Amino acid sequence: MKYEYNGNLVENDRIYNVVEDIINYYPSISVNEANEIALLEGRISEDKNLDMQFNRLYNIMLVMQDNKNIVKVVARDLIDILNDNKNDYNIKYYYNIAYQILRYLSNEREFPYIDEI
Repeated sequence: MKYEYNGNLVENDRIYNVVEDIINYYPSISVNEANEIALLEGRISEDKNLDMQFNRLYNIMLVMQDNKNIVKVVARDLIDILNDNKNDYNIKYYYNIAYQILRYLSNEREFPYIDEI
């Protein structure tokens, strides 16, 4: 997925770019759902990092939590990104959230909200 600089764009253009990125990467997500996800994301004004990748994927799962098929696909992508960034200073925190998402997918809990973890 692209994480391109968009700090210079007006909000509608920024959201449009993020929506396009989401539906290109996950075509089963509707434009309306992708728009809701994009509204949760802030401006990108730095190089791609684990925090922004995690936040976008988490936001996708948050909005799509009623569709576990999509959440499973996104969760796999999230775990791949976490495994590629094992040395990041926040990795334990992110792994914990990913674990809670896997528990959600196994029907062991409700969808995990970041503020509760």
